[in-house]
Amino acid sequence: MSRKWVPWNNPTRKVWNVEPSDHALLIETTVQEVNAWTMKVVGRACTEHDRRVMDLSLKLAEAAGLLQTERDVCQIVWAALLHDIGKAAISTRILDKPGALTPAEFKIIQQHPSLGHRLARTAPRADDEILGAILHHHERWDGEGYPLGLIGESIPLLARVIKVTDVYDALVSDRPYRAAWTADEATTYLLQHSGTAFDPRLIQIFAYRVLPQQQHPGFPLD
Repeated sequence: MSRKWVPWNNPTRKVWNVEPSDHALLIETTVQEVNAWTMKVVGRACTEHDRRVMDLSLKLAEAAGLLQTERDVCQIVWAALLHDIGKAAISTRILDKPGALTPAEFKIIQQHPSLGHRLARTAPRADDEILGAILHHHERWDGEGYPLGLIGESIPLLARVIKVTDVYDALVSDRPYRAAWTADEATTYLLQHSGTAFDPRLIQIFAYRVLPQQQHPGFPLD
């Protein structure tokens, strides 16, 4: 399925809050399904980072008009929770290194989308959109990303969504090699790299609709 934008003011658009009571059960049931699969395949549940990326991705997808069906919700949950599953095949010595990576170590890190794509093909609900998001969430809008150097709208839309939320959560979280950035610092970074690293439309929606609502509950998305 090719995912398309549905304009925010389209009267036929089905508007959901990201996690209303009638969809919270669907989300949590899907999370449990993903965790059961990851426990079986890599011996661990999804990380807190994965869960935060999922939450932010659902919010961004909702604000962008991408949540039209329950299938859309399930695809985002699976793709977001599994976006880094390939890191399970990479040494923690590299993943948790407190200093700068060597060029050889960075090349190993760059393998994780392809490794994750290979692993996720065995997942019970894997489809082309989920697999494409896992494989391409490190592509860049300007074509300078990896693994394939896709450019602009040739990058799957779900991968573009997850790239935004993945980078944001990474920036505002403590890492072995640096302290967490503030939300304002991370937002500034996203805006500065809009149209180069990130889909510019998604950045506008994330920065001016999703994050204000995240930081100030009750702030209207429209």
